[in-house]
Amino acid sequence: MDRDEMTLTENGKKTKDIIFQTAVKILKEEGYDKVTVRRICKESNTSNGSFYHFFKNKDELMAYYYTMSADDFLAGQEENMKNADLYGQMLICYKWYIKYTADFGLDFCINFFNSNNRAIDPAYMYNAFYEISKKCLYEQTEKIKEGYDADHIAKELCILAKGIIFDWSAARGSYDIESVAERMFTIYLNEVICH
Repeated sequence: MDRDEMTLTENGKKTKDIIFQTAVKILKEEGYDKVTVRRICKESNTSNGSFYHFFKNKDELMAYYYTMSADDFLAGQEENMKNADLYGQMLICYKWYIKYTADFGLDFCINFFNSNNRAIDPAYMYNAFYEISKKCLYEQTEKIKEGYDADHIAKELCILAKGIIFDWSAARGSYDIESVAERMFTIYLNEVICH
């Protein structure tokens, strides 16, 4: 869970969720371009002030999708993550991330994964999957090959995931993103993790 989530009141959490769910509804029914702050506020019956209290812009709102998904991931994959070695944990984490992203749709990926979107930069904004992988890497640093460190690997895993999603988006979803992602992550992980 995002650190800021813990400081919200129950009403604040409810309002934030209503704004987010309204955006998701518009996105799924009509596409990314139809998701505007004005429309979200109108359809969710919230003010512009409320929107900007929780999100800086539309991209940050869409990035919240990943913050929420991390809770789903941890709940659904907790046992698998506990029983896997570091190599397996990284594969589980990023295979899930890729599938989760692709399931949100090509239109979302095309519009969200672009160089103008600061929300996809973990140095700019909290990134749940980056943090999950970094935590696992720090807990098992003895499994990291010499010449690499947890921060470096976590960053490159994030870069690899975004690159795969960007390429799949540019190719208009013309290939099986999950099998390509698994192959590419396997190649990278074999280079940096002992298993």
